[in-house]
Amino acid sequence: MNRVCIIATLSFMVQLAEAQSTVVAPTLSAPMFSNELQSAIKSAQSRAQYKQLATYYRQQEVIYRARAEKEKIEADRREKVNAASYQKYPRPIDSSQYRYEMFSADADQAAVQAAHWDQLAAGTP
Repeated sequence: MNRVCIIATLSFMVQLAEAQSTVVAPTLSAPMFSNELQSAIKSAQSRAQYKQLATYYRQQEVIYRARAEKEKIEADRREKVNAASYQKYPRPIDSSQYRYEMFSADADQAAVQAAHWDQLAAGTP
């Protein structure tokens, strides 16, 4: 009986690990902190370093686009709620809309940065 429980637990853990590995997006070997990013930008001189920076900014773009999409869904949900017109500013819909716009702007900026580093990696200044 004990062996059956152990085998069932192990098989469940293996399935869970496989499911998690398929969901995770490709990432850098380790996340960069802002001071590491700044030093990487300052010291970047080779195509490999440029590609690493481009990859970092592409990942940031994906993250910000996902956050923006979640906020857009939340803003749409809040917009459907018929709240009283005497709500204080900022209303919940305003906050969601501002977060959506912020994440969208951050994603656009990350895309611009990624394109810049991709150009440098390709050798076209």
